[in-house]
Amino acid sequence: MDTSPWTDWPDSFSLSKDDFFSTDFPNLIPQSCSGDTSPATEDYNCHAWAASVTSDRWEPDAMDQFYWPDGVPRTYEMASYIKAFETVGFDLCQDGILEPGFEKIAIYAVRGFPTHTARQLRNGNWTTKFGDFEDVEHLNLDCLNGPLYGAPTKYMRRPR
Repeated sequence: MDTSPWTDWPDSFSLSKDDFFSTDFPNLIPQSCSGDTSPATEDYNCHAWAASVTSDRWEPDAMDQFYWPDGVPRTYEMASYIKAFETVGFDLCQDGILEPGFEKIAIYAVRGFPTHTARQLRNGNWTTKFGDFEDVEHLNLDCLNGPLYGAPTKYMRRPR
């Protein structure tokens, strides 16, 4: 695994300045993140980012305000998220362990309801889009565990 060049949060990581940051992400420390981030944007969210989409927000809202794959129920249930990711080639798998030839995602949940999705990179690290904030590369999935995202509960993979 790569190690982090960060010893403190860079100014470009605006989420770290949020009043609830340390409460929402109690396990996230600078040393668990890479120095690579992209600028904050509302154009897409974590679920779209996990599917490698930067043109739309993936949200199953009942008012059809955001993109959601055709034919997938617009519910905030795990089954709907799994079906949404299946539309772009992902299938359920056992874990988030790096497998050559596969790209993986981890779906976080609180009380069984999806809250966040992270995508595994070729180097084994993970990338996360924090809501309307930045995308960040992190060294493991556990660093995002906490009251806001919960913990990874489902894993999916697709061929690279």
